[in-house]
Amino acid sequence: MSEEETVSRRTLGILLLLAASALAGLVLGQWFYSLFLKTVPPLALSSFNQAAAHAAFLLYGAVAGLAIFLLSLLAVVLSRFFEEPESEAQEARPASGGGSSRR
Repeated sequence: MSEEETVSRRTLGILLLLAASALAGLVLGQWFYSLFLKTVPPLALSSFNQAAAHAAFLLYGAVAGLAIFLLSLLAVVLSRFFEEPESEAQEARPASGGGSSRR
């Protein structure tokens, strides 16, 4: 695998993570808006308030999606610090192919 393929895979993975987290955030905002509509009596809402609330909940969802993306990206970046180097991982493996003898 060449370095170009690695970079493009990484970029593709980040873009997929961004799209999935944005979609999750917007779905969350839409779900909260539907809960808002079920909770607030229709006589208490004007059409302007209803439209403004919808925009506010979708904006909240977009911000939540961005937060999900950033936390996921942070987890991916920090996970590299907790991986074992290849040489230590090979030394830690037992020489025999069998499992442990504990009962």
